[in-house]
Order: sequence, then structure tokens, then C-alpha cells
Amino acid sequence: MEAAVVSVSRGAIGFVIAKLGDLLAGKYKLLKGAKGEIMFLKAELESMRAFLERMSEAEEEPDKQSKLWAKEVCDLSYDIEDSVDEFIVLVECESDCEPHGFKGFIHRSMNLLTTMNIRHRIAKEFRGLKSRVVEVSERRMRYKIDDVVSKQNKTTIDLRLLALYADTAGLVGIDGPKNELIRLMAGEEGGSAQPTKVLSIVGFGGLGKTTLANQIYQKLKWQFQCQAFVSVSQKPSIRIVLRRMLSQVGYVAREGADMEIWAEDELISELRKFLMDKRYFIVIDDIWDETTWNVIRCALPENLYGSMIITTTRINSVARACCCNQHDYIYKMKTLSNEDSRKLFFRRVFGSEDACPLYLEEVSTQILKRCGGLPLAIVTISSLLASERNKFKEHWVHIMNSLGPNFEVNPTLEGMRQILSLSYINLPHYLKTCMLYLGMYPEDYIIWKNDLVRQWVAQGFVSKAHGKYPEDVAEGYFNELVNRGIIQPVNTDHNNEVLSCRLHDMMLDLIIHKCRDENFITAPDDIQDMIGLSDKVRRLSLYLDGIIDGTILETTQLSQVRALARFGNSAYAPPLLKFKHLRVLSLEFRWEIPDLTGISHLFQLRYLKIKTDGKIQVPSGVVHLGRLQHLIVPRRTILPNGIGNMKSLCTLQEFDVGLNSIDNIRDLGDLINLRDLRICGHLSKMDELHDMERRQRLDVLTRSLEKLCDLRYLHMDYNIKVSYVLSSLFLRRLHMLCPFPKVPNAIGELHNLFDLDLTIEVLEDDIAILAQLQSLNRLKLHIEGKPETEEKVVICRKGFPVLKHFWLFCVRMSQLTFEAGTMPSLEKLEVRINSPYGAAPMGIEHLLGLKEIFVFVGGCGGEGSCSIRAALTLLRKAIDMRSSRPAANIKCVDNLLLPEHLLDDGFSWRKYGQKDILDAKHPRAYYRCTYRKSQGCSATKEVQRTDDDPELFLVLYKGKHTCIMETSFTGAARDRDRLVF
Repeated sequence: MEAAVVSVSRGAIGFVIAKLGDLLAGKYKLLKGAKGEIMFLKAELESMRAFLERMSEAEEEPDKQSKLWAKEVCDLSYDIEDSVDEFIVLVECESDCEPHGFKGFIHRSMNLLTTMNIRHRIAKEFRGLKSRVVEVSERRMRYKIDDVVSKQNKTTIDLRLLALYADTAGLVGIDGPKNELIRLMAGEEGGSAQPTKVLSIVGFGGLGKTTLANQIYQKLKWQFQCQAFVSVSQKPSIRIVLRRMLSQVGYVAREGADMEIWAEDELISELRKFLMDKRYFIVIDDIWDETTWNVIRCALPENLYGSMIITTTRINSVARACCCNQHDYIYKMKTLSNEDSRKLFFRRVFGSEDACPLYLEEVSTQILKRCGGLPLAIVTISSLLASERNKFKEHWVHIMNSLGPNFEVNPTLEGMRQILSLSYINLPHYLKTCMLYLGMYPEDYIIWKNDLVRQWVAQGFVSKAHGKYPEDVAEGYFNELVNRGIIQPVNTDHNNEVLSCRLHDMMLDLIIHKCRDENFITAPDDIQDMIGLSDKVRRLSLYLDGIIDGTILETTQLSQVRALARFGNSAYAPPLLKFKHLRVLSLEFRWEIPDLTGISHLFQLRYLKIKTDGKIQVPSGVVHLGRLQHLIVPRRTILPNGIGNMKSLCTLQEFDVGLNSIDNIRDLGDLINLRDLRICGHLSKMDELHDMERRQRLDVLTRSLEKLCDLRYLHMDYNIKVSYVLSSLFLRRLHMLCPFPKVPNAIGELHNLFDLDLTIEVLEDDIAILAQLQSLNRLKLHIEGKPETEEKVVICRKGFPVLKHFWLFCVRMSQLTFEAGTMPSLEKLEVRINSPYGAAPMGIEHLLGLKEIFVFVGGCGGEGSCSIRAALTLLRKAIDMRSSRPAANIKCVDNLLLPEHLLDDGFSWRKYGQKDILDAKHPRAYYRCTYRKSQGCSATKEVQRTDDDPELFLVLYKGKHTCIMETSFTGAARDRDRLVF
């Protein structure tokens, strides 16, 4: 095992050295003897850390004796840290609980003996730890562990995402197989009754089976009524797989039904009935055994609508079972040709297949030969070499020699693991521990960057950098893991920053293998595996489904656990009181939420995230967790009173203004270290409040927000209408969905702002305020308008110097014009307007850097629709004439475009139906007037969420209201008669 334990040990030491430094600061009133012991421990551990860094950077793998010594250092560091933490908690509790005045004097006098006993006990513990440190140091000298050859570390953190991630790696050489399989599945054209077809893609891990299946899926899925892409993995939960399929194909459970508790046969029955009369396309990725396929196949009915199923597997017998031995429908993945291998390799390393210098040609050929044409192997090695600033031939030769010579002939899991290990070996020491921590997540899990970097910081994996927050440093670590091909991007933002990632299953296999060998993470396949563990559990990842035997963890030693992640659908929660040194706690539940009272006693906790579809009860003691920096809870959560005590909080999500007490809303202003704040408002609860109480809550919220001067990110839901004076000039991201009458002048002072989402009633000339924001990279602007006004928006020639993405929605807009010279950096433009109020955007030709344009015009079925359609035709021609030819998507639909909160149009409606629409992601709902029977009103409307933006809805009105209603119409309702088609 290549120095994994060395890096883990080095990380553990770094954290405890900082703790010992805090103890020596003076505020903890150490006994004189204890202070000397701590100074000795700190000096000795610093020496050990320096040595471990040299060992982790050695060219050769450490021998067994060295790794045993490093493991002993790691265990010793954890034990020292535990002792320090216990002492600090005792001292802080003693300080917090002391009363003042004469009563305080008596209290302190009575407890003096107890306090001295505690300090003597701690001093004795440190003497024992000193003896252990001396013994470990002597062992290092006795066995001559210092005889290690070190190398110089050339790796530096790259905060940019390299251009080599602009395209999917697996796309090289994939067009041929993709087109071949599409032709095979299409079969005979013109047949009215095509039977269900099953295609199985089979091949070794890392050949690109999933990439190929996904490319076919993305190409063909729009031709089917129902689509789903689900991953199975080696040890699947069939119930979870079936639930995911039901969700993706558009199944909606009957009212009151809880799919979470359905047995396999119920899920199979419902899925089968739902798909029976539909043309469906389903991809089932990564099947490992025939039994799993046989169960899933029961849920997929045979029909004559031309339905398609694609499976991927590594096992030939499984592929034959999927296709009922129809060998024509078994596609065996081939390795990349020499030409495609070179193309993929050189694009990764140099950005072009023609840019390889002559002195690296020969060694490149040998490296490619040893990769055996496997895309994953090529991507891994090329990403490793691309991360090196200097391309030294000697280093390339060393990488080549590290690759097994037989892999090209006989690819095996161990051989692939050896190739992937190179990416780990060549990491800087500060990244190795971060990479291993990814083993906390289950297979195929989408890992969000913000969650991950916060946990790295809470675990002490991140080095301090002058003038930077630890989370910013950790984000650089994350980006470097992406650049090196260790993690795969999933979601990216407007600026091509990676927001989430996942691990290839073979990379996860490598990480779990190393974590298990070095006791870094314990991730049992079954909770029964926890019985009889010989090593102390340091980090624990549990995937719990079904009924759990709770006695197992009750009898397991868990006090040394630093991080606990709990996934799955079981309602069981581990005994939290046993995790007294826990720093990171991530809990995921479905609906049933267990008792979480034990969280109140986790005094070392830095990161707490609870994710659930149900409603949780946060324990009252959480407000006394003085070290907690990140608190992430679901919507509809009521926090206990006293959150003002949580002075260390940097992240708070979601804070519900409608459900939390006014005292807690007021206490928000005391959390002066907050940098990341998401505020929501439970819609029904906010509506239930009297106007006076609602205003009181929002006034208190406004005053609290004005005290938060260090915010970097603020999000507020649309139903929280505050007159907020922006007080934090450091804001980088501001998402204000609550409508303002106009653009607040204070926004013009936010010079660090690069991401703005703003909702306003009217824009008028306030576009100039936004245009002066020199750092603004993304602007999402909702203009709701007033019934008596129609917006005319002119983007002037000077302004928005670095804006790349402009998203605009306006209910009523008569004109949108871009002047020459405006938005010089704009790459993506999205415009959504309604036809009755205006024409297509003008001046698009002035946006010289434009790469994508999306124009969606609603309400094109009424009067004036001919002119808007003609204008859009001219717009298309103008785009086609441009030399850069940006990708264009221009739509014109009969329905109106409305945001969700404007769907309440003042009329009374009753839903009478819903159905799936071909080529649409969301179903369409049908409503008729409530007074249809009593007054004969024939008005109807159709409502459907848009595919490209879930915040907007397509609304189509038919007929006019002839009923008499007591409710007053909104502006949208008064204008509706103009839009009846």
C-alpha cells in the first residue's frame, strides 16, 4: 500500500499540533508540570510531522516497518487530541456554569478541590502520553526508519478548472459504436407494432459502457413517452432502484400512498401497470448478477409500442440473460484504437493531438500501449501528466515503468487499481487525505462541492493560508482533484465551476481498498460487519436500509469516531451519545425521523447536516454547541430558541422565517460570523399570519440582516418581502427572489458581487445600476411588471464588462434592445417574454462573444402572433449569418409564461386531470372553473412546468369566465381576457 497511512498520519498530527498550541496560549490555567509535558509533546510531534512529510513524498513505497510506525504515530495523535478536547470541554463548561457575585465566590470555593483534581488527572494523562511519544521516537531510531529517500514536490494548487474538462473524455471514439447501436435498436422502419427490445453492453470496467449507454439515451429519449436511467451497482437495494425508476418515468403515487414503505412486489406491480400502455426507454446501468436482472425485468412489461431497454454489465453471462441469449443484441465493448487512444491522451495532456514534443513521442507510445486502450486508464494517466507543470521525460519514464506490463494483454481489477493508484501516489500530501475522505460516500452518490470542502475543513485536512478562509483553500483542493481526473464533474455553473461530482466505481474501489488497509474509514457493507472490529473506528459511513439490529452499534466502541455519515431509507439512527469526539455528522432520512436528542452532547461538532423529506425536531441543546460552524437543515424546520449563542456559525441553511420564533429571527443578527445564509418562508405559514405579525417578523429580519457584515452568500425566497439595506459589501452571490419595487441603489455598491438573482416589479432606467457592477459574471433578472406598464429595456453600450450569462424573464415587455459595445464578454443569453406585450430582442448582432442564445416567447396564439413569429424568423436569420454561429434555441408557444406565485390569477379553479406529454419532462395539469356546474362557466386552463426552468410555468386559458365571483382579480387576471385563444 503506497504511503496512504503516511499521509493519514501526517494529517492527524497537523490537527493535534494546532490544538496543543491553543493549550499553551494561557487561558486554560494549566498546572506547571502539565505545561512542560505539552511543550515536549508539541515539539516532538512537529519533528514527526516533518519526517512523515518526507516519507509520503518518497519515490519508493515505504517498507512494512515504516508503515507500522506511521500507523502508531497516527493512533497516538488521535489519542492526544482526544485528551486535549476533553480537557478544553471541562474547562469551558466550568467557566460557563459559574455564577457571579458572592454566590459565585462560594461556588468557586466549593468546587476548587474538584477543579484541581481534574487538572491533576489531565496532567497525569499528559505524562502517560509523553511516555508513549518517547517510546515511538526511540522505535524510529532503533529500526532506522529515517533511511528514506525523499523527492521534491512540484505540484501546486491550480484554482482553475482546466480546459481539458470542457468535453467529456469518453466521447473520443464513441460515435461509431453509438450510431451502430442506434441503427440496431431502430430495426425495421414503418412497422406499426414493434416489440420491446433489450440491448446489453458488456465489457471490462473502465471501457466506457456507461458513457456509451448515456450517449444513446440522450440521443433517443425524446422519442419516448417515459424515460429512466438508473444505476444498480454491485450490492443493490432493489426497492431503491425500482423507486427511482418510478420517479423518473413520471409516476405519481395516489394521494396518501407512501412509496417508501412499499415492498418489492408492490413496486414491481405499479411500475408494470404504469408502463404497460406506454412507449418507454429505460437504461439499467452496472448489473452484476442474473438474479438482480430477473427481478427488475418483472417490472418492465412486453408491449408493441417500440419500447427499448439497455443494460450494461461486466459479466458475459449476465449480458446473455438480459438479452435471452439473442447474441445480435449483445454488444461487446472494444478498446480504443491506437488513433483514438493517442487523440484522447494528447488532448488531455497538451490540449491538442498535434502538440506533443518529439522527445516525449516514444515514451508516450509506451504509456499508451500499457493502458491497453481503456479510456479510464488513459484519462487517469493523462490527467496525472497534465497536472505536472514541467514535462520532464524522466518523470514520464517513471510513470511508464510503474504501469504493469501485462495489463494490455490481460486487464484485471488489480491491474486497473494499480493504474489508478498512480494518481494517488503522485498527489501532494495535502490532497491524499482529502481523496481518501471521498470513501465516506456510497457508490453513484452525487457529492456537492460545498458540503465536501466544509467537511474537509471540519476534519482538519486543510492547511491555513494567510488572508484566505479555509473553505476557499479547500475549494482549490477540490478543483485540483477534478483537474487530475480523480473525481468526475456532474453539475457546473455559468462560469464552468464544478458544483458537484461523483466517483467512477473503480476509483471508489481503490479508495475503499486504501481506507480499509489504513483504518481511515469504516464503511461496512452490512452492519453485522461491525461485530469484532479489531481497530478503533475513526470515521464511519453507514448505508442502512430496512430493519436494523440496533444492539450492534450499542456494543461497539465509537467514542473515537471523528465523522459519521448515515445514508439509506431505514429509520434507525446510531446511538449519538456514544460519539463524543464527533466533528462531522451527516444524516439522511426519508420520512421517519428518529430521536436526535444525542446531538446536544456532541461538543466537538463542527458540521451538522440533516437531509429528509419529513419534519425534524432539532434538540434544544444544539444552540450550546459552541464549535458548530455549519448547520444545514431542511425547510419547515423549527430551530430551538437561543441560536444567538452559536457564535461560530458560518453557514445556516434553511432558516424559516414563518416557523421560527421572533426571538430567533432577532438572534440572527448576533451571528456575526455568518458567511452563507439561506432564508426561506413556509408559504402556508406565512399566509396564515396576521398582517401585523407578518410585518413584525419581516421588520425584525431586516434589522438582523443589517448587522451581518461578513456575508458572502445570501438567498431569500420570493414570499419574504423585506426592505433590506445591503450591509455586507463582501457579498459574492445574492439571490433575492422576493420582489423589490425597483433595483435597490445599494446593489451598486457591491463591487465583489459576481452572481445576482433579482426579482423586481419594474426596471425602467435602473439597468444602469446593475451595469456598473464590475465583477458581475451572471445576472438572472425577473421583471414582474405592473398591469398598467410595459417594460422597455435598453442595454446601453457601456456596462457589464465581465458578464457571461444573462437570464431575463419579463411578464410584460414591449422592447429589449442591445446597443453596440454592450456586454462584451457575454457568452450565454436567455430571454423569456410573452408575445402580447412586445417583439423579439433586437441588437443581438452587437453581442460579439455570444456562444448560446435561448429565446422563449409565450402567448403566441393570440392577436399579433404573426408579427412576433415573423420577428423571430428574422432573429434566426440574423444568428445564422454570424460567422461565430452561436447555438440557438428559439421557441414560440401559445401558452403564457408565468412564475409560480402568479399562477393565482384571482379565479377559482378545480383540477380535473393530469397527463404526461411526449418529449416533456413535466406533466400537464388541467383545470376547470369551480362554478362550471352551478353557473355553467366553461372557462378552462392548462398548466405545465417548463423543461428548461422549473421556476416558470406554461399557462393556456380557453374560454371566458361567465361566472360571478366575490374575489377581486389580480393584474394577471384582469389582463387575461386579452390572452384567451
